Amino acid sequence: MASYAPLFVNSNDRRWNPDAIVFNSFQVYGTPSYWVQRFFTESSGATLLNATLQKDSSNSLVASAITWKNSEDGQTYIRIKVVNFGSNSVNLQISVDGLDPNSVKLSGSTKITLTSANPMDENSFKEPKKVAPIQTLLEDAQEMSVLLLPHSFTSFDLLKESVSLRITEDDSSLVSSI
Repeated sequence: MASYAPLFVNSNDRRWNPDAIVFNSFQVYGTPSYWVQRFFTESSGATLLNATLQKDSSNSLVASAITWKNSEDGQTYIRIKVVNFGSNSVNLQISVDGLDPNSVKLSGSTKITLTSANPMDENSFKEPKKVAPIQTLLEDAQEMSVLLLPHSFTSFDLLKESVSLRITEDDSSLVSSI
């Protein structure tokens, strides 16, 4: 469940900042905060996975991993979300451990990045998509070498085959179908 308040603001009566959606009599745009909220609401009903971020990569990164079922296409995904809150780009090696071989499909996985050259950038009626997500296809979803831009939020959606996921917990292995 995700919530954001205040959600809407009329551009002619802006008493509060930040808002998620700005409108006037004939236009509307989402703020950067709106796009971040979308990342979290799209994967409701998710299962949090154990994720490890190697300490030698950067002190400006925060990451999480979940499995979730997309209500639009009915497919199951592993979503890895990484925030680079630092002012430098970071090269990151991402590997998915604990999966049966060939459990991530070769096609259908995507990368979505939300960033801007200046962390203070905002959208406007003139530039409604100045700060908006950019989606690209991933070529290799098993072993990924990615560049995380400064002040960015990046989401990797790895399309899963219908197989089992092995989760290690206190030296015992559990198998669950996801």
